[in-house]
Amino acid sequence: MAVNPPLAPPCGPLTIRSDVMTTNESDLFAPLAAVLATEAPRLNPSELQGVICGLLAAGMTAEEPELCGVLASHAGLRDGWSSAATQIFSTLRQRAWDAFHGDTLELSLLLPDEQQPLAERVGALAVWCEGFMVGFGTGTAGMKDSDLPPSLQEAIADMAAISQVEVPEDDEDDAEGHLEQVIEHCRVSALLVFTELALLRRRQKSDNKKTVEPTRH
Repeated sequence: MAVNPPLAPPCGPLTIRSDVMTTNESDLFAPLAAVLATEAPRLNPSELQGVICGLLAAGMTAEEPELCGVLASHAGLRDGWSSAATQIFSTLRQRAWDAFHGDTLELSLLLPDEQQPLAERVGALAVWCEGFMVGFGTGTAGMKDSDLPPSLQEAIADMAAISQVEVPEDDEDDAEGHLEQVIEHCRVSALLVFTELALLRRRQKSDNKKTVEPTRH
């Protein structure tokens, strides 16, 4: 699947707001890439931030050492992470947590900056989505897909599709513009997943409470 087919957002037509959208954590991508080069060379920084966002969207607190444990398992590490990696993960986790729980919705995806080749950025977005699904799957273990609201299922399906995109060969202007739209779509979808799942669990908790309450005569 190429990067140019349109993706329908689960919450209606896509609107890109330049005052809200942030597409990368420019101050953390390079340091994390340097750490991974020695500790987990096969992993991409975007992928690990995707895992973190997926965990938080699923409702997990993902505090240390739980977070580092999940990321180490994903990376196949037996000895865990260095203090440098742990510090970066902690910062990424806190920023994502603030985005999910705050009012500004300024979730920022950890992606290469715009000066990097289009192919590199498309590939990073694909593995971000892959990581998000890993984190979401970990945080919702035991929950059936059929239990999820349709809009949430659609958002996850979109993430799965984007994780399989083909890297474009040319840096065409229309592909560049479309990539920005897909990035925004992923950002909005991640926030929607968090919101929808939180509402679902709140309803389930309320229903369970009503079920166990004794009948008053």
